[in-house]
Amino acid sequence: MLKSRIRVFQHPVKLLLEINLGAVGGDAPRLKLFELAVDPASTVLDLLETLRAGQTAEDFPAYRHSCHHGSCGTCGALIGGRPALLCLTTVAMALDPADPSAAATVPAVLRLSPLPGATVVAGIAVHPGDLFASLPPGLDYLTTVDRVGKAALPADPTLAAGATPASAPAAAWPDERRTARLGVRFEACIECGLCRAACPVKAPFMGPAALAAFNCQRQKRPEQAAAWLALAAGPDGAGVCQRHLACSKVCPQAVYPAKHIQLLRNALAGAS
Repeated sequence: MLKSRIRVFQHPVKLLLEINLGAVGGDAPRLKLFELAVDPASTVLDLLETLRAGQTAEDFPAYRHSCHHGSCGTCGALIGGRPALLCLTTVAMALDPADPSAAATVPAVLRLSPLPGATVVAGIAVHPGDLFASLPPGLDYLTTVDRVGKAALPADPTLAAGATPASAPAAAWPDERRTARLGVRFEACIECGLCRAACPVKAPFMGPAALAAFNCQRQKRPEQAAAWLALAAGPDGAGVCQRHLACSKVCPQAVYPAKHIQLLRNALAGAS
């Protein structure tokens, strides 16, 4: 985990930010360099936002984030050689603890690059379609869990009796609807693509995110288990995984895709 790599710095730290602009079209990759003093407790996204505020749009590399707009998982990048989210990674977490440039007079080096294995749109921004293409249609968005022993949420005083929020149609809420909200959660995966970027498998492979989704769906819909296992048993499925566990190590939501892949393998072995 990145937390185990945190260094102790005096405030502020001199930083040389190297942004590796990904190849787009026929253009070759190139570097953009920025030297500045920064609070090591700042997130890498804070750093980019501050720098961009002082640059023209043409001068500053593109990056993706929706962290303030209700869409988590879009700010993934290669930070110091490791797939991570810009909004969760501080400068201190990202810097290499073996870097000897700890003196205040020598800038520490932080390198940013696009996520590997993804299509670069511009700068370090990558297209999310590469990840989504690996996910099959028809996956449930909501799942009922841990309802036993859970008390109902208090009624929302802004709603009329029996009403549901306008943003959530009644069909989206199973059974008791409003009173059962505590028994309904969103899937933990935020579709950031970090697991896919971290996976070192070079053979054709649908990837950790897709297989984790298969296993979640298999567990939620036992009547569909055979169909999901058949997909996982394909030539680019669970059998291709080499158990590097890199996907689980970088997952910001503790989904542990490697665990789901192993559960699929266990189920496939039991079904054979």
